[in-house]
Amino acid sequence: MFCIAAFIVLAVISIFSASHRKLAKQALSCTLHRVTLRPCDSSFKEETKNKILSHVANKTPRLVKTADIGIEVASFLLVIFTVWSLIVTVESGLNLFVWGTCNPSNASSCSLSSESCSIDQVKKSFWELTMEGKPYQWFINEAQSFGNTIANIPTRLQKWEATNYLPKNATYYQAKDSAKKTALEITDPGCSVCARLFKNIKEASFDNKYNLTYIAYPIKKPGETDEYKFPNSYTITKYLESLKINPLNNQTTPTDWQILERVFTWKDDSGIAYQVKLNSLMNTNETISLLRTWLKDIGYSQLQINQIEMDANSQEIANIIKENSRIVENNIKTVSIPTIIFDGHRHEGLVKTNDLN
Repeated sequence: MFCIAAFIVLAVISIFSASHRKLAKQALSCTLHRVTLRPCDSSFKEETKNKILSHVANKTPRLVKTADIGIEVASFLLVIFTVWSLIVTVESGLNLFVWGTCNPSNASSCSLSSESCSIDQVKKSFWELTMEGKPYQWFINEAQSFGNTIANIPTRLQKWEATNYLPKNATYYQAKDSAKKTALEITDPGCSVCARLFKNIKEASFDNKYNLTYIAYPIKKPGETDEYKFPNSYTITKYLESLKINPLNNQTTPTDWQILERVFTWKDDSGIAYQVKLNSLMNTNETISLLRTWLKDIGYSQLQINQIEMDANSQEIANIIKENSRIVENNIKTVSIPTIIFDGHRHEGLVKTNDLN
């Protein structure tokens, strides 16, 4: 281990100091012998260790033996940490390539990825599992995660066609034009990054160039069945899906898109964004009351609003949302919201206005 550790240290030092490059070459030779299971050059090892120990002997001779043991232990730890760092670097790089984030279990925590609302996963740390008496499970989880990334490399290399992932009863921001390509956005009504992407789409006139449609995907809390990252996302999603089967005639923009646009861009009389209010200031009943007001403003009658609410709470709509979630999780396999598919590519997180032109 000493030769390998010496090579690691000297390789770094020799970048800045030419006087250490000869020693670095010797350490490299010794390292190559070690990794090919051949005896190391003992003269290099002993010579280098003796130089270090001589300094200790001159000052505190009684610590020479302790220092000798310390050098071996430090060498072992340095090699282990270096190998582990390389593994983490390679894994993070592959994750960034495949998923658009270096940490798929918490996409928004990666500073190298685009801004997003991550689809978080429950992932216990090594110390938590050790306290539970299952430290081995951490290694199993890491191996499975790495294997999943490797298995999904083809998804990054494939050509992504938005039409292959369209939801049931897809609606388009503008009237569908067969001459335009299709773009599909995966969005969560409560995600602030989704709101920013919507604004970028409008600023870039992206909706004029593509048949823009969406899948509403309320992000679940990790480890929870019926709780969501943004508390009113599922309620809004139910109404969006209900509006798709209860369209209002003579509308330039479908009513579900109008509701989604109000959530993303409108503010109340005091200047507070409705998305902020929906996420932190309004409960379910207040959210439904706001949606009723908006539907009435758009032009729905009370009878029609009652039907929309009945459908929103039906098993049919629940099944549609469940199927849409399956498409997102099993087919598109994104870990970041928003995700948008267009021009043969899948783009995770916030896409800048210039990249939408």
